Amino acid sequence: MGVMTGTLSLQKERIKTVRYYAELFIKSKKQTTAQSTYSRYASILERVILSTFGDTPIREIKVSHIDRWRSELLQRFSAKTVKEYQIVFRGIFQKALHDEEVGRNPFDALDSLKVKKPTVVPFMPYEVKLILETAQGWFKNYLALGFMTGMRVGEIVALKWKNVNLDTREIYVCASKTKGVEGSTKTQSSIRYIPIIDTLVPFIESQKKLSGDKEYVFVNQYGRVFYDYKTIGARQWTDILKACNLAHRRMYEMRHTCATNLLMSGKYSVNEIASVLGHTTPQMLFERYTRNISAERKPFNKTIDIYAVNA
Repeated sequence: MGVMTGTLSLQKERIKTVRYYAELFIKSKKQTTAQSTYSRYASILERVILSTFGDTPIREIKVSHIDRWRSELLQRFSAKTVKEYQIVFRGIFQKALHDEEVGRNPFDALDSLKVKKPTVVPFMPYEVKLILETAQGWFKNYLALGFMTGMRVGEIVALKWKNVNLDTREIYVCASKTKGVEGSTKTQSSIRYIPIIDTLVPFIESQKKLSGDKEYVFVNQYGRVFYDYKTIGARQWTDILKACNLAHRRMYEMRHTCATNLLMSGKYSVNEIASVLGHTTPQMLFERYTRNISAERKPFNKTIDIYAVNA
């Protein structure tokens, strides 16, 4: 009887389900991703993947099953959302592939989803000036920081006074906050030092008078840190755009505005700007802002003899 029990136990262990590899996947992500990303992946697992495939042996899932699953999701969600669901499910299959439980990852056989990237609509310099002249109090200082550093709004929410140094004129960005959870920045390259430009100094000094005795640079009316970037200034953002008679745009456009105007100034190298924004390489800048790079907008000089052939 003991031998049979051992045999049955071994057979059960060999039949590995989606849930088994999902647990391996999410455990590995806890070590390598920001807390907000980990929480999002865990939510996707429970709501979208395990509820359908959880107890299914992973080796029994065919490409047709995945294709039908994706098609049903696309009827309810955007391609961008479904693509994120795919990333998680693909990761689960990669764990099984490495374990030689499956022969290939079925997601490799699917056509890639075409996700339309949001159009970048940065503010013009005169619009930024108008916004800053119209805004009041802490919100004015918050906007100045966003427009003049290119920090992500989640990074601004998590910014602490200990990481703002007016003596060395630098801001150390090392955290972000999403859905009430403070964690590391979006990527490792996002941990960076940002120079405090001359124009920004008065705004930081003004905010220091308002919240300098608190841990965080921006706090709510009760002196506590904001829940996340969706709550900080959400109402004020809509109101300020209306007051300035400007079309509504995402608050994230502050970051795009900073990037675009740094590029258009022609005074900074692409590598410098990438470093300020927290990109590993300038590739993202070229992909998103090529039409705004000043060098790209100038007429091509056809007289330059780059190899000194006629010297």
